Parts: sequence; C-alpha cells; structure tokens
Amino acid sequence: MDTKVDYTKFKLKPESELSSLISDIDNVFVIACNKCYKEFTDNKNEACSELANIFAKNNKKITGCAELDFLCNSHLSSKKINKLNLSEAKNVAVVSCGIGIQFVAGLLENKNILAFADSIPHGNNTTALTSFHGISLNNKKCAACAQCYLNLTDGICPIIDCSKSLLNGSCGGAKNGKCEVKLADGTTKDCAWENIYKSFKSTNNNDFTVQIRNYSKPELTLTNPLTEINKTNRQQNFYGGIYPDENKHQTKNMPITNFPDPELVVIPLSQHTGTPCEPIVKVGDKVKVGQKIGDSKSYITAPLHSSVSGEVISIEERPHPLIEKNIISIVIKNDFKNEIYSIIQNKTLDNLSKEELLDIIREKGIVGLGGAAFPAHVKLKPPKPVDTLIINGCECEAHLNCDYRIMLENTKEIINGIKIILKILNIQKAIIAVEDNKSDALEKLKAENTDNRIEFASLKTKYPQGAERMLIKKLLNREVPVGGLPLDVGTIVSNISTVTAINDAVISAIPLIERIVCVSGENCQKPGNYRVKIGTLIKNIIDHCFSPESKNNNYLIKMGGPMMGRDLINFESPVIKGTTGIVAIKKNEAEFDKNRKCIKCGRCVDVCPMELYPLQYVLNSQSNTPAESKKYDIKSCIECGCCEYICSSKIPIVKIIKQDKLS
Repeated sequence: MDTKVDYTKFKLKPESELSSLISDIDNVFVIACNKCYKEFTDNKNEACSELANIFAKNNKKITGCAELDFLCNSHLSSKKINKLNLSEAKNVAVVSCGIGIQFVAGLLENKNILAFADSIPHGNNTTALTSFHGISLNNKKCAACAQCYLNLTDGICPIIDCSKSLLNGSCGGAKNGKCEVKLADGTTKDCAWENIYKSFKSTNNNDFTVQIRNYSKPELTLTNPLTEINKTNRQQNFYGGIYPDENKHQTKNMPITNFPDPELVVIPLSQHTGTPCEPIVKVGDKVKVGQKIGDSKSYITAPLHSSVSGEVISIEERPHPLIEKNIISIVIKNDFKNEIYSIIQNKTLDNLSKEELLDIIREKGIVGLGGAAFPAHVKLKPPKPVDTLIINGCECEAHLNCDYRIMLENTKEIINGIKIILKILNIQKAIIAVEDNKSDALEKLKAENTDNRIEFASLKTKYPQGAERMLIKKLLNREVPVGGLPLDVGTIVSNISTVTAINDAVISAIPLIERIVCVSGENCQKPGNYRVKIGTLIKNIIDHCFSPESKNNNYLIKMGGPMMGRDLINFESPVIKGTTGIVAIKKNEAEFDKNRKCIKCGRCVDVCPMELYPLQYVLNSQSNTPAESKKYDIKSCIECGCCEYICSSKIPIVKIIKQDKLS
C-alpha cells in the first residue's frame, strides 16, 4: 500500500466541471504552474496535454499553454507572463493553487481569468490565512480550502479577501466599501463581495454550491507581522538574497596588527585571473623585500614580488589554496633582515599621466583584493566608455572585517586612491557604498573627503550586497546584461582594499607583498585583523590563532567567509593576494549530499539574486545532463551560496554548479 502523502498544492478540477466552464467560451490560453513540494525528478507537467484532450472532447481549442515554475513568485513570473503572446486570448485559464490564480488575475486585469484547479487542504487549518508555500513574494494568499471559486469571483477570493470568509455573498455589514471587522492593526479591509459584484462578468453570474468546512481561524497577531517582514526583506535593495548571522563582533573592534613573520614563504606563480607568471629568479638567488620574482609577457597578468628578504631555496610544485592541484611556486627562506629592494619614488600624482599610472599599478602587481584577483591595470583600461566608479565597501560576508578596519584606519589612503582611479578613467563621479552595519566607517570617510566628485551611499545590510551586479542595480538602476560586465553599463567597481593598494603603489611605490586577513570563527583563540605577508603558510595562521580542536573533523577551515569561502584541504598552502580571511566554522549536523532529492520547495528561486532557477541545475546534474543547465543561464550564477544556504534538502548546489560550468 502506498502511504505517501501528496503535499503538492493543487489538482486539476474534475473534467465535468471544466467542461461546464468552457461550454460558452473560446480563445482560452492556459497558464499552468509546475507543482512544488514534490520530489523533483523531472520537468514534466501533464496539465497542458490533459486540458488539450478535454478541450478536444468539447470541440474547443486551446490558444496556447505556458508552464511556469513557482507561479506565486510574482517578481519572476510577471516577467515571463509579459513575454507571452496573449493578444488573441480573451480568457486565461490558470492551473495553480489560489496564490497563482490571484496573481495572474491581478496581472492580467483585462482578461477573463478562469480557475482550472482546486487547492489541496493539509490538516484541519483549511481556512488559515497563510499560504503553504512559505513566504510568497506577493500579497496574495491561499487557504487551501479544497474548492476554488476564483473563476466565479473574477480572481477575488471570498475566503481570503473577505474578513469573514463568506461564501454566499455580502453580509450587509460593509460601509463605504469597507468591512465592519477591524484587523489586528486597527485597519479595515475592502469588502471583498462588493469588489466581486463590481467586477462580475457575464459568465460569473451562475449559482454555485460550496462544501461544509471548519471555519475556525488561527491567531494571526504573530504570523502576519513576521510574514510582512520577510516579504519586505526579500525585496530590500535587490531581489533575493539572505540575512545570515554576521558574526562580525569577534574582530570588528580589533585594530590591524602585524602577523609574525614566517620562516619561509611560498609564492605560487598563479594567484590572479589571467596568465600565470614565469619565475625571473633561480634557486640560490638572494632576494629582498619588494623585489620582483615573477612576471609574464601577457597583458592579463600581474607580477609577483618577494614579501621577505632571504634566499630562494626551491622552485617547485606546492599546494594551492584555490586550485585543486599543485602549482609551481617560489619558496623563499626568510633571513629576517627585512632588507628593502631599492624603491624609486614616483612623481607626484599631478605629474603622472594615465599611462604612467597604469604602468605603476601593473609593475606593483596590484589585483582585485575582494577575492576575484583580476589585474587592476586591465580593469582600469576599459574598452568602452565609463562614467561612474563604484567603490565597494559593503563587505557583506559574515565574519570578515578587513575592509571595515581599512576604512577606519586608512581613510586618507582610500580617498587618495579614488582620486588616482578617477584620473586614470578621466571621469567625474565616484560612489563609495557601505552597508549600514559600518556606519562609523562611512562617517569617517565623509569627514576625510573634500572632493565633490566623490559621493556616499549607505545601504541596508543584506547578503550578497557586495556583488557587482547588485551594487550597480541599487545605486544606478542599471542592469548588467547576461554574460556582460559592469563596463557594459558604463561602470567600474573596485574594492576598498584594492583602492588602498593602488594608493600605496602610486604614492609610496610599495608592491602588493602583504594584505589584511581577518582571522575568526570557532575555537579562535587569537582572532584579529592581521597584516599578513603573501606566501605565509596557512598552517602558520592556524597554529598561531586557533585551538587544536579546530583541526578535527567537526570543523571546516575556510579561506574567505562562510558563504563564498573555499574549504581548505591542505594547510601547507599559502596566503595569496585574494585571501580575505581564515575562518573556522562548525560543520552542519546534516551532511550535504549531491544525490539527495530536491523537494521543489522553491526557496532557492526566491533567494537567488541573479533571478535563476538553481533547482534545475540539481535536476540536470542528477539526471546526468549537465549541458541542459545552459538553458537556465548557469553561466550567470555568481556562486554566492544563497541557494545552498537555504536548501531544505541540504544539497551542495554551489558545488554542482561549479562542476557543471566546466561541462
């Protein structure tokens, strides 16, 4: 005996009822929701074929049929429906739970909306004023009453929209179009039945029968405010995103300090986007701090410099913290003399040309320090005109405080670095964007600035606010095209730490030989924001800062933050230019499994800031058809981890996406 419970939300109305609904109408376009809360094994939806058969039996023809995932997601579904060719369709039939039907009715006000499905009740709360789809991104709700009347009431639900949930018409208690019943917040609702009568169409004047149900309602004083808060948060600043525990308190108020100099440094020849460097030193050579030790003739590359003085003891393959294989690295034994390579002081900023500035930035090995490590001299020479520079001070990753401390302690250098970039780009506008959990840093930057080309923006804290596309959309209302770059919409985005490094390179002739690394997390005995020399072994940081318990199987050590950071497998790998943090986090009690079945709850779609459908990537991976993911714009995924963070089935979605991108 099959004891599985069907937790999907709706079922097609009986054939006899559907035949009655279409008896006097033609030109019907069907919008069918692909069911949620079911084991997600395929994209099959038989609604269109079933309805085509029913229509054929009644000598009717469907104008068209569109199948959409999560019709209740008004943000995404409205875009898809607006692209449909509905000009010839006088009637639109919706196969969905009540939320989807009401949403379509509100979106297509000039169409006759027909409810072709009934909701499936769960338990005894059949008149609950909350949706069973978690938090819908629109104001519509569905009580799963088991018999949908929306086709009779022109998309206005008598269960939800009437304060008294009356099914047989108005009660006579309405005044000036408002119900006599006051809600918990003291306001009143429009009389649903008055609105129904106003919008009745000729086909909606038939009598209809109802089922006897339990009309008791749960207490909503707690659930309603929570629902509204969550709906607001989902749309705040940008679509999607999440609010993970920040855990920034551990290092937020700790000034930047120097990490102890290591006995040796391991400098991989590949630690930036682009062509790896070739060594320009050999084993046995003596090198000094700041001396160039690796370079390439390629345009998209960044030279490497020694972070210590000492002797090159080997040039060999060593573990890399990001690349899952050994990489040719230059190993230097520190002599602790800190002898500085001869530095030629640059001219003043006013006397340096754009080309000279770009040459300095390249020669000093400056790359993006937010994690991407793209060579700065390439980014600052865009092939298209730009008009706005955005300085990213959001640092939305949990635990990390590198940029925050730099904003507090190197404020002057940041402002000066921005001026350098404005001169290179020859533009008149820069915006420094900082989340409101770092308001003191923003105020300090404002106080330091005297340049009217520089503006400031305080943004509500939300992850992943610091993603380029999110910032550009929020600050400039410009949409970076799929597969495009910020420069395609006239913008360049640069990280706070990168701007500071550019200032150091131009003003003080200091190459990128060290960076600020935030060390934090579980069992961290010496948390802090450390100035660490590039090439320092991660093992040194763990031994210095963490208790031995952090090395056991109950914990993960990540390079970067808990959301986008990379799990560190080999602690013999070094700090590189893109290392923002070393964070220890406790493993989830429920282990992630790429073979676990998706239940199609839709949460990953609700939180994806790129407006993608991550569950499709899981399906394609489990079906061994990863190439199909291209149809769902997998290349647009920024691997922020929101989908994986909220996944009910604990599926490692980001890992699947990374693998499928290579297919």
